[in-house]
Amino acid sequence: SVTVEVGASGNNGNFAYAPPAIAVDSGTTVTWEWTGQGSQHNVVAESGGDFESELTAESGFTFEQTFDSTGAVTYYCTPHEALGMKGAVVVR
Repeated sequence: SVTVEVGASGNNGNFAYAPPAIAVDSGTTVTWEWTGQGSQHNVVAESGGDFESELTAESGFTFEQTFDSTGAVTYYCTPHEALGMKGAVVVR
């Protein structure tokens, strides 16, 4: 499994995913964990996937998604997409 921080330092505040892009093997579960910084965030699939977490600012909140199909999946934070809060998972 791989963990990505939500609300990491970036984009002139705590408006980033860390790391912003990851490569995983098919069948890997990715866990997004909220830092509690930068107000409310979520994780919404943009292309290549179909998932959406709830919108929350709770430190320690987690959201998991297992990636079974190869390819690239991009995602974003709804309130902070315009600030550049975007990420990607490449499944090999």
